[in-house]
Amino acid sequence: MKSLPERKYLWNSKSEIFAGADRFFRHKKQKTPHTDFMNREAKESMRRIVRILGITVLVYVSIRWLFPLVIPFLTAFLLAKLLNPLVEKLENKLKLKRSVWSSLLVGLLLLLLGLALYFFVKTLAVQIKNVIDNLELYKKQAGELWRECCFQIENITGIKAEMIQDGVQKQIPEMMNRMKTNAVPTVMSGTILYAKNMFVFLGVCFIVVISTILILKDYGKMRETLEHHPVGNMALKICRRTYEAGGAYIKSQIIIMCIITVICVLGLFFSGNEYALLTGCGIGICDAMPFLGTGTIFVPWAIIELIQGRYMLAAIYTIIYTVCSLMREILEPKLLGNKLGMHPLAVIVSMYVGLKIYGLWGFALGPLTYILIKEIYYETLLDNPGQLS
Repeated sequence: MKSLPERKYLWNSKSEIFAGADRFFRHKKQKTPHTDFMNREAKESMRRIVRILGITVLVYVSIRWLFPLVIPFLTAFLLAKLLNPLVEKLENKLKLKRSVWSSLLVGLLLLLLGLALYFFVKTLAVQIKNVIDNLELYKKQAGELWRECCFQIENITGIKAEMIQDGVQKQIPEMMNRMKTNAVPTVMSGTILYAKNMFVFLGVCFIVVISTILILKDYGKMRETLEHHPVGNMALKICRRTYEAGGAYIKSQIIIMCIITVICVLGLFFSGNEYALLTGCGIGICDAMPFLGTGTIFVPWAIIELIQGRYMLAAIYTIIYTVCSLMREILEPKLLGNKLGMHPLAVIVSMYVGLKIYGLWGFALGPLTYILIKEIYYETLLDNPGQLS
């Protein structure tokens, strides 16, 4: 048996071990200011992520399904916002009713747009008719170009031009039969769809015109009512900032597209192209597309002219392409500046995601979705100032 001092020593040692373990576990359970801060930060980050996801879903659903329903009225409100200063000046100076000036200004704007559209469509129709009338000539020119290309391939590869032409000509009848089989149903269904869309478009235009007149008539009262309502005031702030950012982007793209279209039309006209307006407008639209550009048309065109030995035309098309590229590079920073509030990479990413989600219109709706998500998020944070820190 152990002596009494030894037993006391062992007992004291065990007591110290248990006391040390108890202090250790109590220390682990005890919260320090650092751990409290980390927990609060984690919870706040989760709240923000959930909020962003909720806003993203809300914006997507709104643009996907609600936006097409309200776009005529948003267009009318935008037109009313642009025309309202002029209506107020005329109302104060000439002392006529606001409703009269609203109707007159909207009617005048509609008349000017109609005349511009009429002359534009008329000129395009004449040039399209000329293209159809000269189809045989273009077939001959295409055949000559094809033969020249075959001879160039023969010079480079050593393969006989006759062999290449015969191989392609054997495939042409089968391709033509396929086109005839598929083209007639496509044209018929496309014609019906076009006629339906035309009626829908005319109906939407009528709604926009009437809505613009009605909004202009009571623009001040409607604006004041929205500003005094909590939800309306928030919506106005978000729309104002979205208009400043998204409107700057859309406005700059339209201005750049118009300038580049004019450059293309004038360049093609002075180069002797009979269809300068038709071709120039098509190239201008291509330039507005995010993944295309004037180079998509002018670079292959210049190469073809170079192969055919038309060095002057190749040089002209190269110069037009260079001028268009320089104009875009110069105008985009000046027109946009810091108004967009988006990094160029964010614009490209939002365009790509928009094209995947919304289709063709995604190149405009993608950046709009990004801007709306950002503005709604910051507006909700401003309503909860404690979350801004």
